[in-house]
Amino acid sequence: MVSLNNQQGRHGGGMIFEDRSINVNEDTTQDNLPLIVRREQTYRRIPTTAFIVIHILLTLLFETAIVLFPYLCYDRNIHQICDNHSPYNIALYVHAGNYIVYVIFDRLYHYYQDLSRRNGYLEFYRRTRNLRRTPLIVISTGNALLVAMIKLLEDYQSSILPVQPWHCLAILTTLEVIIISTVLIWYLVLTIKFNKECAYPDATQDDILSSFITPQTSANEIGFRDETYTENVLEKQADLIRYLRERNEHLARLAHQLKQQITTTVVA
Repeated sequence: MVSLNNQQGRHGGGMIFEDRSINVNEDTTQDNLPLIVRREQTYRRIPTTAFIVIHILLTLLFETAIVLFPYLCYDRNIHQICDNHSPYNIALYVHAGNYIVYVIFDRLYHYYQDLSRRNGYLEFYRRTRNLRRTPLIVISTGNALLVAMIKLLEDYQSSILPVQPWHCLAILTTLEVIIISTVLIWYLVLTIKFNKECAYPDATQDDILSSFITPQTSANEIGFRDETYTENVLEKQADLIRYLRERNEHLARLAHQLKQQITTTVVA
């Protein structure tokens, strides 16, 4: 205890400070600082590997169902189903239902991609965001072409191509599966490679600003600056600013929670 009352005989007021309260604040703050540091530097893996594998298997199953189902109608066990619904109509139902499956996977990928961006993995987010969008774009484009193809085959089937509507559907589905499978396999490779590296968030590294300055210096020495280069730099800076803004909001909420804990400890 520290007293500022210099005149002990006088009954005037004095100022008294409690060392105990100051030590409590300092100890509480020091105890929470390592927690913040560890929380900021923790590696966070992206758990989309299993989803991508399941997506690839469902894509192959989708191709198998579209191409092989008409041949299965010759089986006596499912011949009754084929009598009630033509193989072509059932293949259309499968194609429409597959679109819903792709929407679900796209939302899952979007959630984990956005989570990785918020965790500071900006480079991985930029490298894989177009891969994540491609399967849904391909299946949506296929549905649009399928609608036009159905109408054309109904009106001009004999004059355009001497093939059945199911053949066109099988060709369209095969093209979709080839593109989607290639994209998903590459997406899977990048995700597995990222999880094996176990790197810290690139947005928290000290040399992140040098990645913006060094290419700009080399471009000035050459005397030519590509528009694509400028767009890439601006895109990286925008992602970094977005990440830092979200990180500041998170740290502000964390600081407010720690302040409330300190206040509760002092009062108790």
